[in-house]
Amino acid sequence: MPSDTRPCPADAAYGAHAKAHPAVATFCDSVSEILRTVDADQIPDEVPNRVAEALGPLLATPDLLCDELRQPSSETYCKHVLYACPDKHFTLLALVWLPGQGTVIHGHTAWGAVGVYAGTPNVACYDCVENDDGRHVVTQTKDILCAPGDTATVRPGLCDVHRIYNASDAPVVTLHAYGLDLIEDPDAINLDLNL
Repeated sequence: MPSDTRPCPADAAYGAHAKAHPAVATFCDSVSEILRTVDADQIPDEVPNRVAEALGPLLATPDLLCDELRQPSSETYCKHVLYACPDKHFTLLALVWLPGQGTVIHGHTAWGAVGVYAGTPNVACYDCVENDDGRHVVTQTKDILCAPGDTATVRPGLCDVHRIYNASDAPVVTLHAYGLDLIEDPDAINLDLNL
């Protein structure tokens, strides 16, 4: 994890949930502009690709997260909301993963762009088919070891089924931008499978 630390500001300067570096404001302005200029039928494909590109400078900001936003949970990976768009079009999260923590196999309910801020998480990708009885059958197609600065995208549905996990012996921090308001329910983005 980057060694630069800083205390959390007393109040958020950009949105009700932005306790992170001012670079978050620049990123969120970029995402708002992308959403404003992209045709609705291009959202599932073009938006996550462009948002992933915009994540690059954010991932390279050494003191991006204040101490509070680096805090893990001993029980499961920890989600911190960095920004929630007032018009509810997207949310930016920082996820902190301790060694051994990970998600279940899942898809997403909206577009997403993910980047590695610190550490080396793994992403396992799966093909998914539904049986006659409505249960899903998944077959792992690859397992990718990611590095800081790496980005990926997801589309809604079961076309990008995956799981993220930390197999390393050090904490991992990832940034996730999703095309959904996640203030009320941060888990609403996950499409759990009937396995």
